[in-house]
Amino acid sequence: MADKQVETTGHQWDDEEGFPLQEYNNPLPTWWLYSFYATIVFAVIYWILYPAWPIPGGFTKGVLGWSQYQELQQDMDAAKTARKVFDDQLSAASLEEIAAKPQLLAYAMAAGRSLFANNCAACHGSEGSGTTKGFPILVDDDWLYGGTLKEIYETIFNGRSGTMPPHLQAAGGGFSAEQVSDLADYVLTLSHRSADQAAAERGKALFTGDAGCFICHGDHGRGAVLDTVGGQPIDHNIGAPNLTDAIWLHGGDRATLVQTISRGRTSKMPAWGVDSPELGGRKLDPLAVKQLALYVHGLGGGK
Repeated sequence: MADKQVETTGHQWDDEEGFPLQEYNNPLPTWWLYSFYATIVFAVIYWILYPAWPIPGGFTKGVLGWSQYQELQQDMDAAKTARKVFDDQLSAASLEEIAAKPQLLAYAMAAGRSLFANNCAACHGSEGSGTTKGFPILVDDDWLYGGTLKEIYETIFNGRSGTMPPHLQAAGGGFSAEQVSDLADYVLTLSHRSADQAAAERGKALFTGDAGCFICHGDHGRGAVLDTVGGQPIDHNIGAPNLTDAIWLHGGDRATLVQTISRGRTSKMPAWGVDSPELGGRKLDPLAVKQLALYVHGLGGGK
């Protein structure tokens, strides 16, 4: 039987034992060749229809005029159109009406979460739990200016500015270091902490008398939101904190209390609803402020 003839490339390696090694010329499978040709045809068609070739000053646009930027803009326009239905409802409804409608509230909360992350988290923390001293925690039930939906909206839209005046004579106040120390002891007793009782009694007389602390913090030291003066409510806009709980904006240890009473404190919440200089031109429209107020209220501390 004759040996089968196999096509070779003509290239071979000589072997010492007389058996040369030859390189066969096996053709590629037909299906693979046609697939390869199809990809070439596809590439040519793609180059014609879509942006593909870099050229000086840009790239070929393709006969279809398609681009990723155009598609993105179309998707964004479609999303904006879909949101408009809910945005119009939010704009027309009151905060209380929105809170009573689960679907509308869920939409507002989702938008508010994004607004909070972009504008508020740097000071109040990603979840409203605070980042450092001087910035209020939003997940508790302790509010300087009130925690209702309306009050939270007003705080965000108009901003807040709170000032605790200095009491130490050396800092511009009218009291000695000993009197400031007595006031600190009295404040400690308001939150049921140990203090020099004799000093605390002297501090109480100052608190309810010459120092005038009760005018802002209330007759019982519970703050502008919760307390009264002579049986009359205190204006929430004063923003005086509750001194009877364990929540402290700048710290509640004795040394910090002495410093606060001595030197005073000044806190500033920027107005997000107006063109305030401290925001560098950034501003939120009334709808965004409403969404943000609903989100902050829903963090857990809103009333």
